[in-house]
Amino acid sequence: MREKIYAVLQKIYGITMTVAFFGGVLPLIPFIIAIIIGGTTGESIAVFLYKQYYPWVIALASIAVLIGLIAMYVGKKEALSSKSFKTGNAK
Repeated sequence: MREKIYAVLQKIYGITMTVAFFGGVLPLIPFIIAIIIGGTTGESIAVFLYKQYYPWVIALASIAVLIGLIAMYVGKKEALSSKSFKTGNAK
């Protein structure tokens, strides 16, 4: 049962992190257009992206990280500990 929950959480994590990544890259084109246009129109495009769009992307990325941490806890993974590094005579 634990493995199934872990697998589902990993898939949800992967999807949400991918969406958050592309959501963060997507405004690159409007920012470039805003720089080219300039003036108050370009400024309004940039301000809209900064104040209206990016908070949603940041929230989605935060949720994705939380899901990933929960998945590691459920799957009993120790990726964030020194035990995960195989150094010296550690087994």
